[in-house]
Amino acid sequence: MKLFGAGCALLLSVSIQCPCFGFAADSGPEPLTFSELVSLAVQDPVPPGLQARLDAVLTTPFIHNDSGVRPAQDSSSLHLAEWNINRGENQDAILLALTDAERYVARVRGNPKFDGKKLNELSDQLKVLQRADIVVLDEVDHGVKRTKYRNVARDLSSALRMNYAYGVEFVELNRIYLRSVKRSATVGITGPKRDFEVDRERYLGLEGSAILSRYPILSARIVRLPAEYDWYHSEIKALSDIERVRRWTAERIFDEEIKRQIRRGGRMALVVDLKVSNSPTRIVTVVCPHFENYCGAKGRRRQLNALLGEIAAIGNPVILAGDMNTLGHNGQPLTPKGALRRYVLNYRVWARQALYFVLPIPGAGEVFRALNFVKNLHDPTAFSVPLVLSNPSRAFFRDLSAFRFADGGRFSFDGNRVRSFGNKGSTLADSNQRARKGFATTFSFNRTFGGLFGKYKIDWFFVKQSAAAGAWRFAPEFGRTLDLVNTALDQRISDHAPIAITVLRSAGPQSANDHASYR
Repeated sequence: MKLFGAGCALLLSVSIQCPCFGFAADSGPEPLTFSELVSLAVQDPVPPGLQARLDAVLTTPFIHNDSGVRPAQDSSSLHLAEWNINRGENQDAILLALTDAERYVARVRGNPKFDGKKLNELSDQLKVLQRADIVVLDEVDHGVKRTKYRNVARDLSSALRMNYAYGVEFVELNRIYLRSVKRSATVGITGPKRDFEVDRERYLGLEGSAILSRYPILSARIVRLPAEYDWYHSEIKALSDIERVRRWTAERIFDEEIKRQIRRGGRMALVVDLKVSNSPTRIVTVVCPHFENYCGAKGRRRQLNALLGEIAAIGNPVILAGDMNTLGHNGQPLTPKGALRRYVLNYRVWARQALYFVLPIPGAGEVFRALNFVKNLHDPTAFSVPLVLSNPSRAFFRDLSAFRFADGGRFSFDGNRVRSFGNKGSTLADSNQRARKGFATTFSFNRTFGGLFGKYKIDWFFVKQSAAAGAWRFAPEFGRTLDLVNTALDQRISDHAPIAITVLRSAGPQSANDHASYR
């Protein structure tokens, strides 16, 4: 196995097999010591021995199978939820939403913004969330100060009486680095050093993804994705004046503070096999990726295709669920060199300006920019016309639609109206909720100006369909965004709303739309 190195585009995966269903089983990597974390924060390059220890943490999942787990109902359908929980900083509210609808609604009742109709909608969304037998979680902390050093995946799985697998995405070193170096403008430290102190006995610094399940976990592995951003070296560098202005603008306009994040690690996907009796293979594979937001659409597409290559041989039903960051723009910190490359040396910029110049349309540039904004609003799957009506995210979905598993299976892009929430129909409507324009968004800034800016559909479900006509298959239905669950309390729980889906085992001829190409 190749060593994991910052800035390298590597694919690493480790699989752990659980003994069997019927008794508790715990496994996982040995956590890094505090002195090792300090070395990771300040030593560059990382010493070989410590690099091997880091690799083990980044490629070995934690697994807990509990014989006391409440088993899932034996039925023809699976109920799943996915939620980026923003590290679990509001863990008590997350737990309330996942376990106690009555108490949650009681806290909201009396709020003048929630009339009877809206309270009923909230109750319905809570019911959908709480019936999930599989819960996919992104951005989950383990041993980090901001979440009171909790093991968030373990705490939630225990309260829900579920098994869980947890994969580490990053080792968080921000506080340790800032505490260990001198205060200087180079690293942007402000305030006394005590602000960066941590509990040496409890700090593990892990952030990653988790899959909670009432079904037994048979195996789990971590797939490291190609690095599209260097979360250590690039975050240590001094901010350029251009980036300082951009962050100042984000804070003033969208009420969003962009913080420095010094880390070791990179984007990954957690792949878990579950023992599900009503699956044709007795197994369902759940894949939870978290693609990069500090890169452009091409970088996320490279990560997607690397992941698809890793899962192509899977012959089980597959459910792909997670935060895929289909933003359509590049969130990477902007440097003078990057700005030059992005806005001055980019041939598309000049070709577009030349086209606008020759078009006999007054203000052609403004007209096409407005049309493109409306076309792409809340719909990263929208069509793309080079130069004038481009959609950088389009190719991501085209690759997903064209992908074939080794057994001929593919992800369903069907938009069956009957199986869609609200009878919306259209592409992916049965697996992801459609809105009047595009999709029901799952991520938002604090300030969105009526939903026109700063709201995106970036969390997704995709379900593998069998290639054989008339074969038993798993069909997605009633994919839904549970926005009220996230926002009904005094403070929103996360910057992401949870989403939910039912995956139904069905037989008989498949609809023509199930295998229609998405181009």
